[in-house]
Amino acid sequence: MTPGFVIAILFCAGGSCEAVQAEPGTKYTTIESCRDALAAKAATLQKTVEERKDGRQATPICLQEAPQPITEVESVYDVLDTSIVHAEPRVDSDYVGSVESGQHALVTGLVTGTSWLRVLLPDGTTGFVFGDHLRKPGSSAAAAPMSGAGSATTPPPSVAAVPGPAPRLPRPSSPAQEPAPAAAIEAPAHHAQTSEFRDCSNCPTMVPLPGGTFVMGSRADPSERPEHRVTVPPFALGKFKVTVAEWNACAADGGCEYKPPTEDNAEDRPAMNLSWEDASQYVQWLRKVTGKPYRLPTEAEWEYAARAGTRTRYSWGDQVGTGNADCEGCGGPREARSPTKLGAFPANPWGLFGMEGGIAEWVEDCWHASYKGAPADGSAWRSSKCSSNVLRGGSWESPPADITVSSRNFYDPTVRYPANGMRVALGSH
Repeated sequence: MTPGFVIAILFCAGGSCEAVQAEPGTKYTTIESCRDALAAKAATLQKTVEERKDGRQATPICLQEAPQPITEVESVYDVLDTSIVHAEPRVDSDYVGSVESGQHALVTGLVTGTSWLRVLLPDGTTGFVFGDHLRKPGSSAAAAPMSGAGSATTPPPSVAAVPGPAPRLPRPSSPAQEPAPAAAIEAPAHHAQTSEFRDCSNCPTMVPLPGGTFVMGSRADPSERPEHRVTVPPFALGKFKVTVAEWNACAADGGCEYKPPTEDNAEDRPAMNLSWEDASQYVQWLRKVTGKPYRLPTEAEWEYAARAGTRTRYSWGDQVGTGNADCEGCGGPREARSPTKLGAFPANPWGLFGMEGGIAEWVEDCWHASYKGAPADGSAWRSSKCSSNVLRGGSWESPPADITVSSRNFYDPTVRYPANGMRVALGSH
């Protein structure tokens, strides 16, 4: 396994140090890219430092992950569904083969702290499969993580050498303490494409969505745990991300101060480089011109809509495939410096385009490092000290692992970043 790099904050007092990951779920492939991100996010990281240091010395740093140990085993498993075998225990690593539904796979290793299993293919190739695709014969459940370990798709970082005792990062809790996921989202069948609407000529096209109960989160990363049931009332969500043309209408009317950059002034592209405060200005303008309760979606609403009645990593399945989304490594049409035009990739089952990839979408919620204590009614999770807001969906710059329907990120609400944009919701909550 090739270790990556993560941004962490090193807290030290006396001779004892502790490293706390600053961006759960985010990894950089090179030390240079990690240092660039460290410089770009200095203001946000400094706020985190001030909130947590408690008299300790605190320094944001880039750390290299330590490879996760593998427990050697030799056991035959049933293959529940046809799945890609990866070169490393990461969904964005290279393809080395596949295991076929209804066949058997020889498992030769368990990756500690994760649900990844090492398998031996008939041609002698070794690779990794996520455990929910395999099952031990005689068991009614898919392969579970090793006892006492979490199921993160990548291990928490550790440090080879720092002054004083080795820093430690929080370990994920055992998934045995978390609710089992539902078999499917408990929402009615829905064909949203037939009932879309617009409230003005320059307003976003909206898709009404049914209410329902679903299991939010996943076991892929500590920030996505614990999985928990959420009941979402009916609401409407933008069919697309807010476009440059729609944003320009707000700017021309004096409702939005900022004019985002575009490639070749293409008005059919998503508005990019928006801060959370910019996004808030836009929904305030929509409320003014329509008289309706437009707003940013809540994080629960966003994930409910992105899943669209599914329980897979992406709305189209567990594997990223080719040509399903706009991301680094997703295949299909893609541009290096900006997201592709809207509608370039298929809609999800509820008629929503680009929920995964393209441009990351601001939601209403403040950032919390896990779902412990999260609302169960679909409302926004706010905080009296909200130094960061949540982004969902990833962008054209993201790897496949960062555009899943459960993946989360955050950013300073006042800071603009090219990969950040928005989608609007409608309805009281």
